[in-house]
Amino acid sequence: MSWVSIKMTEQEALGSSNAFIDAFDKLFLAAKSPKTAAIFCSRVMGPEDAYYLSPDAKTIAASLLPLRNPTPCPKPSKKDVILLAGHDDAIALLG
Repeated sequence: MSWVSIKMTEQEALGSSNAFIDAFDKLFLAAKSPKTAAIFCSRVMGPEDAYYLSPDAKTIAASLLPLRNPTPCPKPSKKDVILLAGHDDAIALLG
């Protein structure tokens, strides 16, 4: 399975909306909080702000993704992203 990225909305990039992450958190808890499911975001905010979903996070968030136009992407690098949702040790999922 591959990683996916989804572009943040302007409100998400500005930090005024956490609706996507809040919805994912509920699904994550319902899925019994798997250690391999995590969402990261760009470390440096800019015009290409994005969320990066691990393959298991993509599966958990499947009901949220159709309206967000997910794009397959390579596994992000630890130096380029920060963890937004998932276990703290999910950083080990990154390249």
